[in-house]
Amino acid sequence: MKQTKVYVGIDVAKAHLDVAWEQTHWRLSNDPNGHRALVKRLEKTGAPSIHVICEASGGYERALLLALARGGIDFSLIQASRVRQYARACGLLAKTDAIDAQLLARFGQAIAPPPSKALPPAQRQLRELEDHRRHLVRLLVAEQNRRAQLSNKTLLRLNTRLSVQLRKQIAQVEALLAASIEQNEELSAKARKLTAIVGVGARTATLLLAQMPELGELNRRQAAALAGLAPFNRDSGSLTGKRAIFGGRRAVRCGLYMAALVAARRNPILAPFYQRLRQAGKPPKLALTATMRKLLIVLNSALKTDPLPA
Repeated sequence: MKQTKVYVGIDVAKAHLDVAWEQTHWRLSNDPNGHRALVKRLEKTGAPSIHVICEASGGYERALLLALARGGIDFSLIQASRVRQYARACGLLAKTDAIDAQLLARFGQAIAPPPSKALPPAQRQLRELEDHRRHLVRLLVAEQNRRAQLSNKTLLRLNTRLSVQLRKQIAQVEALLAASIEQNEELSAKARKLTAIVGVGARTATLLLAQMPELGELNRRQAAALAGLAPFNRDSGSLTGKRAIFGGRRAVRCGLYMAALVAARRNPILAPFYQRLRQAGKPPKLALTATMRKLLIVLNSALKTDPLPA
């Protein structure tokens, strides 16, 4: 008898989980007790293969996914926009937690997304630190921009103190990031390969290791699409539209932009590439985007060249 896969939708909130399986729905707490109860209940269903579908929920889903991985249950983490577009295509406009859970189960049944991989502990820690560093940098930039609008002396002093404190915290987090990479043989080997390419510094390498761990396991098209640097056609009938990049991981794309600015001037391979595009009449932004894509492909290839240490 052919085995069938059962898709279970889980709508994740801060305090609870709404679970939908076939025609049943139940709610559990979003805490270790709730996660253990969920895994046990899924194991008792008797289904030959279970695949959980849930949306990214601002980090509230991380502990759940870790519990599923430990229980040996497949899961897929889906962008919320994809699920919402699927709901509109189905004519489903209502939105509640229970409906969303049922919708996620239907999405899994219709689309059959590939299972997501659970990150190893070192990778999870690196991503958490890198996320926090970017958060602190955004706060610092906001305070620096706000300072230009202040005239009160007390507020200016408070602004200065906060900016100093933010810089100290950023330095502390960067030290933790460097230590996390140095203490992990695989991550440190990858970091050395990435920083060996002109234009890629320690911060860009850290960003890529944290936010794009798949680098080195993808082909060139997959790498470009994952970073949001793949140009997509916009053609219809006799109309040939302008190709444009879309989607992808914004943090990676922003980091590659800064690296490409340096590479377009100093990298012995990418600088001539950028100049050829400009001489061919390509606009600066288009040429720089193409350089970003080329840089990402070079980085992806660099991690494929030699086997990493066991």
